[in-house]
Amino acid sequence: MKLERIADNKIKFSISVEELEQKGLFEQDQWKDSYMWHDLFEDMLDEVQGKFGIETQMEITVEIESFDEQEICMILTLESEEDFSDWEDDHKIMKSINDHDVLVYFDDFEYMLDLLKRMRESNKVNHSLIQLSIYYYNHNYYLLIENLVESEGKILEAICSEYGERTKLSKHVLMEYGRAILLKDSIDKILFYF
Repeated sequence: MKLERIADNKIKFSISVEELEQKGLFEQDQWKDSYMWHDLFEDMLDEVQGKFGIETQMEITVEIESFDEQEICMILTLESEEDFSDWEDDHKIMKSINDHDVLVYFDDFEYMLDLLKRMRESNKVNHSLIQLSIYYYNHNYYLLIENLVESEGKILEAICSEYGERTKLSKHVLMEYGRAILLKDSIDKILFYF
């Protein structure tokens, strides 16, 4: 799930069909179940609150902007007399943190270990700051790399693409539905275990 602020009171959500399927929204007639959509919208509002630090207890209009085989895009409009222009600073801070998380999945656990060994040997990554979490979900292993600075994020994305694949799955879906193997550990500690 990706958020983008497009106006003072408008937020664009891009949700992959993969994420919607994982929530069960496309199973037979489940897409007609209003409770499932209600849960999806609750998740979206939680994202808004977490990212922008605002309470979303107000009237909200939801418009579907586009819907194709890969993703659905929706526009949320917050209907309020409140001035939302002060979101910008919080948004930039959160963007600088969240945009540099890297989430990669692997078919084989050994590929992930090979990647971690290469990351440990690289002198372009500050090992003491980054946090690694490993999840198992839908027969794949996922590596979530957090606390990256911008330059490290770009380097790691390139290195990770040699061993695994980027996913459209958000880290929030993974944390909710995946099975955590290790949470927020260092490279050295993970390689010590495995």
